Amino acid sequence: MLSCKHIVDLGTDYLDQELNFWKKAEMKMHLMICGPCRRYIKQLKQTITMLSHWRMKQPTTEQLEQLKSNYQKAVSEG
Repeated sequence: MLSCKHIVDLGTDYLDQELNFWKKAEMKMHLMICGPCRRYIKQLKQTITMLSHWRMKQPTTEQLEQLKSNYQKAVSEG
């Protein structure tokens, strides 16, 4: 059976369904009896989901101009 360290090492492969049948079965067996590893996999899945929905917004031209103006003002005062 896999150790907790193996679960951590294989977590993303497990969630991405990249493990072969036997490794996947070993993961499932370990997760059935190990609460901390179940929590880890659940948190990993939530993190991946959250990050996949996060998009970095590009600033508008107006926001860039305002930032530039604020920077120039701070430099000239400092």
